[in-house]
Amino acid sequence: MDEIIAREEDLHAYFDGGSKPRDRWGIGLEYERAGVFRDNGRAVPYEGPASVETLLTTLARTRGWEPILEGGRILGLAKGGTRLTLEPGAQLELSGAVHRGLASLREELSGFVSEVEEMSRPHGITWLGIGLQPFTPLDEIGFIPKKRYAVMREYLARRGARAHVMMKQTCGIQINLDYASELDATDKLRTAMGLSPLLTALYANSPISEGRLNGFMSYRAWAWRDTDPDRCGLLPFVFKDRAGFADYLDYALDVPMFFVVRGEDYRPAGGMTFRKFIKKGLDGTRPTLADWELHLSTLFPEVRLKKYIEVRGMDSGEPASCLALAALLKGILYDGASRRSAWELVRDLAFKDRERLLDDACRMGPAARVPLPLTGRGDASARGTVVVRDLLIEIVRLARQGLNNQGCPEESEHLGLLDRRLGGEGGCPAARLAADWEGPLGRNPVKLVEALSQSASEVT
Repeated sequence: MDEIIAREEDLHAYFDGGSKPRDRWGIGLEYERAGVFRDNGRAVPYEGPASVETLLTTLARTRGWEPILEGGRILGLAKGGTRLTLEPGAQLELSGAVHRGLASLREELSGFVSEVEEMSRPHGITWLGIGLQPFTPLDEIGFIPKKRYAVMREYLARRGARAHVMMKQTCGIQINLDYASELDATDKLRTAMGLSPLLTALYANSPISEGRLNGFMSYRAWAWRDTDPDRCGLLPFVFKDRAGFADYLDYALDVPMFFVVRGEDYRPAGGMTFRKFIKKGLDGTRPTLADWELHLSTLFPEVRLKKYIEVRGMDSGEPASCLALAALLKGILYDGASRRSAWELVRDLAFKDRERLLDDACRMGPAARVPLPLTGRGDASARGTVVVRDLLIEIVRLARQGLNNQGCPEESEHLGLLDRRLGGEGGCPAARLAADWEGPLGRNPVKLVEALSQSASEVT
C-alpha cells in the first residue's frame, strides 16, 4: 500500500484487480441505524454515561470485539470480517463480511442486532432502522471525534446546504457485489445506477424531521442531493455506450480530495484533485496506493466502483429489509437475463429525466412517474409516463426469476417483504410511517420509537 503512484498510467489496471471468477462472487451488507433514547426519542450522544462510546466499550470488554481507536477514543469494533463503525453523528453501522449466500449474511445481521440491543437496553437506548434521525435538531447532534470527519465537515459545509444533515442525521443500507471483468462491472454499474432512483423510492423511509412531516418520502436521499455536486449523485458517463473502467478512473482523478493522511495526521488537500496530486505532490508528499483507495472511499455517487460495486441509494429500515435488498440485487445483478430485462425498463431515459426521477422519488416515493417512450404508436418520439410502483413490481419479479436461475430459489423468501410493501398503501415505509405519525401514533415520539424498535427476532 506504500507503493508510489508516479503517473496516471500506474492506476490503469487498478479496477481490473477486482475481477473475480463467478465461483468467488460474494455479497456484503452495510447497515446504519440511529440511536435514540426510548423515553423521549432524542438522539444518543457519542460520549457520556449513556452513550455510543459506552456501548462500544462494553461490547469490547464483554463480547470479544477488538476496539478500533483514534486518539485514545473508541470509534469502532472488529471481529473477524465484521466491523462496527460510526457515522459522523454517532449513527452505528454494521460493515459486514463477504458472504457466499444470504443464510450466513442473515446470521451475521441477527448477531449484530441481538448484541447491540442487549447492551443498549440497560441504558434506555434503542436503534431505529430509519433514513433520518426523526426528532433531534441538527445543531443538537455533535460530531464524533474522528479526524476524517473534522476535515469533511469543514469542506462539505462549503459545497452543499444539506451536507451536515447527510453527515449527522441520515442512515442508509448499502449492498456490495462482485464482478467478473470490465464488461461485467460496467454493465452492473449501469444497471444499478439506472435502477437507483427506483430503489430510492422503494426504500424511502425518512418523512419526519425534528418531529414534523418534512414533505418528502426520502429526506435522506434529498439531503444527498445537496451535499457536494462533485462527488454525489448519478454519473452521466455510466450510461454512455462502451463506458469502461477508464471513464470511472477519469472521474475519480478529477474529484477534489478531502485530505492526505500520513500516520495520524490528516492534511486538508485544499480542493486538489488526485490527478494534480500525482503530477505535483502535496507538501512534499507523493501519492501512494493507500491514498488512492482512501480517495475512492470519499466519492459518494449513487453506485460506487472500487474493487467491487457498492449500491448505496437506499434509506435504512428494519433488519429484514436488508435481506430483502440483498436478495433483490443478487437476483437482478448476478443473473444476466434478469439484469438485461431490468436495464430495458430504464434504458431509454435521457440523463435529465434520470435526475428528475431521482428528485421525484425523494418527494413521492413509488408514486413518482417515469417518462418513457410509448411503444406501438408509430412515432418513436411519443412519450408517456409509468408509475414507479409498477416498474418495481416487475423488478421484484425479475429478481425472483434471477435467484431461481442461480439455483437459490430459497432466497426468494426475502422478497416477500417487498411484495407486501408494494401491495400496501404508498408502496414504501415512509408512506405508512407518515400516516401512522399523523394518525394512531398521535405525533408522539415515544410511540414512534416503540413502533420502530427492533429485535433479533425481526431478522427474517
